[in-house]
Amino acid sequence: MSQDQRLNPFPDRVVTDLRARIADGRWPLGRLLTYADIQQMYGFSRETVAAALTRLRDAGLVETRRMGTRPRVAGKSWPAVTGTSIQDEITTHVRDQVSRGVYGTGDRIPSLEALAAEYSVSVATVRRSLSPLLDEGVLIAIRPRGTFGADSSADVV
Repeated sequence: MSQDQRLNPFPDRVVTDLRARIADGRWPLGRLLTYADIQQMYGFSRETVAAALTRLRDAGLVETRRMGTRPRVAGKSWPAVTGTSIQDEITTHVRDQVSRGVYGTGDRIPSLEALAAEYSVSVATVRRSLSPLLDEGVLIAIRPRGTFGADSSADVV
């Protein structure tokens, strides 16, 4: 047993319980894991949850594709858009909403805070997600009023 394990036995508790959930099917293959959900479930810090997930990753029970993707229970093939981060998913979702007309020209999209709450991510992640859409002219930011759908018929320079 390492010194870290003696000082903080909590990751062991989380690992033991999560292994049992994976083994008995309560957490099926491919299930998305979030730090927030696990923290709430056990009442431990993010660092403790991260240590537990690292041990599960080392054991091959949990996998991630790249930085920014949420861990999943290993064993099920990933969706066709493998390796997409939550940031990419938000960008794609907002782009789809604009193209389908949910957010038309001049329509205000939800605030950064509202989108962050919807996706269970930080405001900074949402801001980075919207940046390509602002650069492409899909959205326009008008401070301090908010972010709006841009005129899709206008030429973007």
